[in-house]
Amino acid sequence: MVDRDFELPIHGHGAANSDGEGASCGPTVYVSNEEASILAAMRGVKAEADAVRMQRSKTSSEEERADIDLQLAELRSRWSGLADQREAAFRRKMIMLGHLPPDDEVELF
Repeated sequence: MVDRDFELPIHGHGAANSDGEGASCGPTVYVSNEEASILAAMRGVKAEADAVRMQRSKTSSEEERADIDLQLAELRSRWSGLADQREAAFRRKMIMLGHLPPDDEVELF
């Protein structure tokens, strides 16, 4: 007799496991709350930059393009700062989990 409630997922065929997620052979990656908030801010900066780029493509005035270029430079600066924060959050998480040795440059608390 075959138990129909339990079926092994078939990789590559979109089969889902009991959690409703697709089958995977890779490790599960966990993101800390700090990393999640930084990544959300990065997505916001990207969306804002996309809108500014769209506005720039519709503008014919050189003066307006110069202003938009300044806005894009400010957004790149914000992105860079957020990327540094995300890297620090990742290192902090790995240190707290014991995967990396303690680092004097990273404040844990």
